[in-house]
Order: sequence, then C-alpha cells, then structure tokens
Amino acid sequence: MGSVTTSSLAHFPAVSLQNDSMSVTMTFNWRFLMPDGGRFSDDQWKPLRYAAELFLLSLRDDPPEGRVPLRQSTIRGHFNHIRFLVRWMAVENVRRFSDLDEDTVNRFVAMLRGRRGRSGALLSLSTAEGYLGTIRTFHMQRNKLDDAPSVPPPRAASVGKRHWKPYGGHPYTPDEIAVPLVSGAIELLGGTADQILALRDHLENLHARFRPHYQGRWLHWHIRRAMLDEAIPHADRYANPNWPLRRLAFMLDRLGDACFVVIAYLVGARASEILRLEEGCLERHAADGSGEEHVYLVGTITKTSLTEHGDIHRWLAPEPVQRAIHILERLSAPLRELSGDRNLWLHQLGRGRSPLPTSMPVARLRPPLVNRRLNERLAPFLALPDYQDGTWRLTTYQGRKTFSRFIGRRDRTGLTALQRHLGHVHRAMTDRAYVGTDFELAELIDDQTAEETREALEDLLLAPHVGGKAGVMLSERSPFRGRKRSGDVDGYITEILAETDMRLGVCDWGYCLYRRESSACLGGECEPNPVLRTQSTCRTCANFAVTDRHRHVWEARLERNIMLTQRDDLDAESRALAEARIQESRCILDQIDKGNADGIRT
Repeated sequence: MGSVTTSSLAHFPAVSLQNDSMSVTMTFNWRFLMPDGGRFSDDQWKPLRYAAELFLLSLRDDPPEGRVPLRQSTIRGHFNHIRFLVRWMAVENVRRFSDLDEDTVNRFVAMLRGRRGRSGALLSLSTAEGYLGTIRTFHMQRNKLDDAPSVPPPRAASVGKRHWKPYGGHPYTPDEIAVPLVSGAIELLGGTADQILALRDHLENLHARFRPHYQGRWLHWHIRRAMLDEAIPHADRYANPNWPLRRLAFMLDRLGDACFVVIAYLVGARASEILRLEEGCLERHAADGSGEEHVYLVGTITKTSLTEHGDIHRWLAPEPVQRAIHILERLSAPLRELSGDRNLWLHQLGRGRSPLPTSMPVARLRPPLVNRRLNERLAPFLALPDYQDGTWRLTTYQGRKTFSRFIGRRDRTGLTALQRHLGHVHRAMTDRAYVGTDFELAELIDDQTAEETREALEDLLLAPHVGGKAGVMLSERSPFRGRKRSGDVDGYITEILAETDMRLGVCDWGYCLYRRESSACLGGECEPNPVLRTQSTCRTCANFAVTDRHRHVWEARLERNIMLTQRDDLDAESRALAEARIQESRCILDQIDKGNADGIRT
C-alpha cells in the first residue's frame, strides 16, 4: 500500500466530549496515500477521517471506563493502526467503522494471518494484537461516538499461535558482543571525548574569529582549511579524512552513542527513560553515618505512570555513567542553549551534519534513530566481531536485558547489588520495587536464570565428555549423552527442574548444580558464597560440573600459571600455589578430554 511522501499535516479543531473543561488539540498526518492513489485527506474520505480523529481524541479526553487518559505517544500508536485499517477498508469497500461487523473483522484477521513482516516472516503475535487492540478500544468507545466498530475483534492469541511468528522475547547482547561494545564505549568516553570536545570548542573560536571577515562559502573554506591540520582521535576510522568538519560531526555523534550504551548497559533503564534525561540529572547524597556518598541518576518512568510526565525515579550511577552524563551535558550544551530545552539528547533535523548549531529545527532523539546509529555507525566504528557467522543487530532494549542477565548470572546474590543500584538502600524500598515499577526487571532476572539453567542441563546431558564431580555423576546417569538435542531431552530437563527446584550457579569456569549441604564454598540457603567461590574451591566441590564449553578458561589458567613458574623472582610460596593450580587445571582438562566411560574421576 502507499506511503506518505510529504510531511504536511491536517489540523483538526479541539474536541471536548463529555467534559467541556477537558479538551485537547492534537495534530495527525491524514495526507497518507490510499490504494486508489488519492490521499486520505481528500473530501471523499471526510466522514471516515472525522470518525477516526474523534476516536483518537476521545482516548485523551474521555478514555474507556477503567482506563487513564492515554499519553500522546500511545495515541500516535493507535493512529498508525488506524491508518493501516482504513487502507484495508478502502480495498474491501468498507466506508464506515460501524460496518466492521463480525464477518468483516474475521476477514481482517485472515488478512493479518497471511501478511508478511519486513523480514518476510509472519507477523508477530504482539504486532497482530496491536492492530486488533486498536479496533477493540474503538469498539469500547462506541457509545460516545457516532461511528465505531459494532463488534470487538478476537484476541490474536485465541486465533492460534501457529498463525503468528513465534515470540522470542527481547534478546540480551551475547558476551562476545557486549564486552567489546561496553568496553569500547567506556574507552571512547575517556580522554578521547575530551579531545573531541576540545576540537569543537576550537571550531567555535575559529568561527567567531573568521565570521566578521568572511561569509558563506568563504567562511566555510577558511574554517575547513584551519581545521585540516588538527588531529582528530580515531581519524582512520572515518571514511573521508579530508573533510574535517564532517569528521568532527561524526565523532561527536559517536560520543552520544557511547553515552547511550554506557547508561543502558550499566544502569538497566529503558530507552524511553534514558532519552528523557535532562541537564543536572545527577544527585549526590551522603550516606547516613558512614561518610560514603551515593550518586544517583534521576529521571522519570512513564511506562507504569498514571501521568503524562511520568514518575520521578532514581538509579544508582556508577562512575562510567557519571562520566557519560558529564559528556552528554557538554555535548548537548549548544543545542540546549539554542532550543531552550533541558533534554540531553538533542539533534538537528535535515540532511548533513554540522558540529556547530545551524538554523535547522532541534528535536529529541527517538529510539528508532538510536537503533540505526548503533548498528550503522557505532558497531562498525568499534569493529564489533561477528556472532555465529553473522552480524549481531543491536537494539535499545538489549542494554536493560543484558544488565538483568548479568545480575541473574551472579547466582542471584547480585540482587542486593541490583537493589542498591536502583536506589533501594533500605529494605522497605526494595519491597516496594518488586511489586512496583521494577517488578518487570525482577521477572527478567527470573526468566533468564531459568533459561540458563535449562541450557546448562542440556549441555551436561548431551556432552560426551564432562568434568567435575557433579558433572561426572549427572553425565553417567544421562540417557542422552553424545546425542543431538530432541524433545525427549526437553521433557527430561523439565522433569528434573520440577522435581528438584534446582538452582544453577553460572560462572566462566563451569556450572554449579547448587545444594547447600554439599557446598564447598559454604554457600547460603539458595546460592553459592561469592567470596569463597573460586576455581580451586569449585574443583573439589560435589556441586561442580564443567564441559568443553569451559575448556578455554582452564587452558588459559594452565598457561598463565606455567608462565608464572618460569619466573626467576618467584618466591617459594607463590611457586607452590602456581604449581597447585597447574595440577588442578590439568586434572579438569584430563576429565574433559578422556570422558567418563571408565568411571568417576576426582
């Protein structure tokens, strides 16, 4: 179907429904193309357009019973669904929303089932439910509007999940990508950021010096010539080194991208919460009696808020995040001064990019643009490696999911650190968080822990060679050792989890099938002891298991200690410790190499 080729907008007067004192004026782009080549703003579509706009405005003035007035961004989402719906109605020769009876709605659902998404796959369940949810909400407003659907559509899930693309959830960023991404972003925000911002300050000084004498192209030529000899960090990563102003603009954008990555992956906030941060969003509070100072990132959470502007929220900000905010404040200062907006994520619209403010309109960054910048600019700039023979696609939500996964991988002992990180210094605050705005994050941790437990058990059951006391025992009892994955394995794992309520401790050097009574690290009720849990301790523990997946850790440990014993200045105590670690590493590697056919090895 046609797409909008212009950006002109049709304005609609303010509408007040049941309450004369509550009215809003909203602007929608009704000039989108219709299947016949015309525009929806044409006179022939006026009744349908009028009914659609009254519905959208009613969601703000007089929402369905039991619902709070919707925020403008949510209403925009309903507008996109209405745009899709009226195009389909035009093809089906349906001229009124009230004509959306049961048969017509079923035809719409059938069309959604056969429709392909951008990737060529079936529509996802959430996408289909978005379209049907808009019709359902429209139907709920039928008593307040002259033209509305006469019947509600079915739930997308009730149609049958086989008709929709399986929901894979929001992916976390794998370690192979996350480590170079976050470390590269933190490195970029170090001395490199200071050099780039100093170059921008130098450019401002050049502009002020040359402007009284030159105008237009001559001004640009003199500034460009003066900037050619200035060394810009990582200039070799920019495609056009002979364009110093564009190169500087490119690097300024990369600073903003790096700031987003650091905040997203080290704070765990949603993209919408990060992009709403404003100047002065860091707060420092002295801890009671200890003399320690807590630094908080102060923003707003809108997803669970009952207000348009969201609820104030504080996240504990580690030092890299504090540095990112400091860089953002310096980076956005010219555009904040130009626009009067205190937001830290500002950019100028239009083609091209200038390192200094121009006359182009100033707007706030949106998640789709951040996604493009992360994948098309920052990832190549940092030279992120391929993942499973392909390019990993970053999304704004992955920082939050990766952060929660990191906490989950720390045997859930890290939940206390998470609580402090979120600003829940006292237990009462923590209790409120798990039933309030941060409940979703707690669910993410639980889901990730369960997923990793299944993956570990699958690895242990199928691996032909395993090490560690628990790994040997589980492998010898496994009826699936050396086989490929099958439905029987999934069922067996489900049965184990249901009968034992197993807690898995994941670390780089192996798995911990945790049981307190046999814990060599003297762990607690539900998880290992993070202080006493070491490679040497785990090797002797009855809960420990290791597979070929962890071989590289033990090989690196072996090589590192062999090199240590070759030093002439090593004292006797350190040499004895290194030799003991060499023996431990070789023992684990022998178990992995030889397999377990001959019995249990210690």
